[in-house]
Amino acid sequence: MDRRRFFKTSTLGLGALALNEMPAQARKKPLPSTQRLEAQTWLTEPARQIPVIASADVVVLGGGPAGVAAALSAAREGCSVYLVERTGFLGGLWTGGLVLIVWCVFGADKQGKQTQVIHGVANEVLQHLKQHGMLVFEHKPTPDPEAAKYVLAELLHEAGVNVLYNSFGANVIRNSDGIEALLLETKSGRVAIQGKMFVDASGDGDVMEWAGDDYSEVKYQLGLNYRLGNVDRVNSNAPGFEEQWVGSETPLKSVNWVNVYGQPEQDALDVFNLSRLQYELRKSAWENTEKLRQKPGYEDIFLLDTASVLGTRVSRVLNSLHNVTLEESMTYTAYNDAIGISGGWTNLPYKGTTVKAKDRPYWQIPLRSLLSARTKNLLVAGRCFGFEKALVEDAREIGTCFVTGQGAGVAAAQAVLQQSVPADLDLQKLRSALLRQNVFLDA
Repeated sequence: MDRRRFFKTSTLGLGALALNEMPAQARKKPLPSTQRLEAQTWLTEPARQIPVIASADVVVLGGGPAGVAAALSAAREGCSVYLVERTGFLGGLWTGGLVLIVWCVFGADKQGKQTQVIHGVANEVLQHLKQHGMLVFEHKPTPDPEAAKYVLAELLHEAGVNVLYNSFGANVIRNSDGIEALLLETKSGRVAIQGKMFVDASGDGDVMEWAGDDYSEVKYQLGLNYRLGNVDRVNSNAPGFEEQWVGSETPLKSVNWVNVYGQPEQDALDVFNLSRLQYELRKSAWENTEKLRQKPGYEDIFLLDTASVLGTRVSRVLNSLHNVTLEESMTYTAYNDAIGISGGWTNLPYKGTTVKAKDRPYWQIPLRSLLSARTKNLLVAGRCFGFEKALVEDAREIGTCFVTGQGAGVAAAQAVLQQSVPADLDLQKLRSALLRQNVFLDA
């Protein structure tokens, strides 16, 4: 069918559909969960029909490590897939946020030996980067972000995933059991994509919020990373030279990256707060670099770039069918619906002591932690899947995002193939599919 004709003729009557599902008293203003800011007044948006521009077996919102892994894995199971990304590149915080280290690739096995536990899509991506000479370190793999953007895009292209860039998720249309369509704001206007299964890899749990699922909000550190150029031109022989911190190594010998802790206890869902932080943190990156350039021997250093996106560590967390706990992660708890295993990367307090990073056990992630009780055809991956706050340091990391994303993608595809919902999958078939995709499952 001609695409322009399809665009004109395939529509959702969203105004009527949405109002028919809402009680009269709820139509006066947004639900409490969506009303974050104080309103000066209220406006009523006229109802309108929205063109359905595409449909797919699996629709993924968010092109970070979780979303890419989900889309790639679902496509490799034979499903049609659309991946929707708000920026013009893939990788999310890993690339655009310059959060370059892939933590949680390793964990201690039951004999206390450090073992690589993150395989599958994550390891495939890392191996491609290594072959390009764009990866340093083994235990904390650190890529060049532009190389990572390239590798992710090529893998999705080869798998036949349809990627929509510069498209903002705006809402969902749902029926009694699940989601019917994802609404997008684009340069082509407001449009809709219909799907059988949906994966929320937005990072902030946007889809689960729009769908009315239960979640918790967590305030946490929020920073803005940046990169320094000419770090190989520091003159240690300059009169008055004193060694200064110039960031961490990347595959480019002249470029280091600076991980910014940022400001604690920040609301990453408040647009005014995010706008304030955007200004203050970028200003700080510039001014800190200028101060560094005034140090003897550091005159050639310059601010190469600041991250394209703010470094949100965590915001919304799904109250899933089973939120993984710190206790489970420390005791090799096994699940019959495991979708992958992640590792630990930092020292953590546990039962009155501090467990060192090298002794942190690897831990299984169950399918249940990606599922809500209300929306049957939605899986949640990335830093907003279901976990206890005490586990946040591992659950939010890039490596773990790859794991939950691949698990969500395979499970979504299996739900389509089995004509089921994720909560009712044949777990043996799910396990077999995960193993075919080189996922490490046995703790």
